[in-house]
Amino acid sequence: MASNFSVFPLSIFEVEGSAPVPRDKTELQEFLRTGKAIPFHKRVCASCHGVPKSKEWMAANETDDLCVFHIGKRTGYFVHWEPIYIGTHAEPHYDERLSWEGKSDKMTQGYALCVLDYEFHILDNAFLVHKPGIKVLKKDNRRAMLASKTNQLIRKIIYPELKIMYGTRKGCAV
Repeated sequence: MASNFSVFPLSIFEVEGSAPVPRDKTELQEFLRTGKAIPFHKRVCASCHGVPKSKEWMAANETDDLCVFHIGKRTGYFVHWEPIYIGTHAEPHYDERLSWEGKSDKMTQGYALCVLDYEFHILDNAFLVHKPGIKVLKKDNRRAMLASKTNQLIRKIIYPELKIMYGTRKGCAV
């Protein structure tokens, strides 16, 4: 049965600091082939930003149209996916008690989307570029402390609120 709810997630890529922002998918594919670009957070948290059918998406030629390439869900391998997406004000809101510095900041929103059985309509030629360069995983004690506080806030306060507001669904996780 098809869901009544959908959003349009965008694949994100990190690009070398010295490289320009790719103008289109064809140029992005060349950057991926030559190592000037990688999928976002591939070296930090691949499952957090991995997009369903991403290998097929990357291999598919650019077209002149903007169409839905694949309809995915935030379940299975993608249960911890933190998509950045195009939606409306009707979607569950981003919880502003969280921040990217504490990590996991979009997990609670993703959980609500999963419980509500949202479909993720992945577009064939649309993508985002994160351009300060390709991240290298490094130890950051300040950020680790913020992540620990964030996880505690999610576990003790936000997740119980989400269960009251949206309920639960097998296969959904924060």
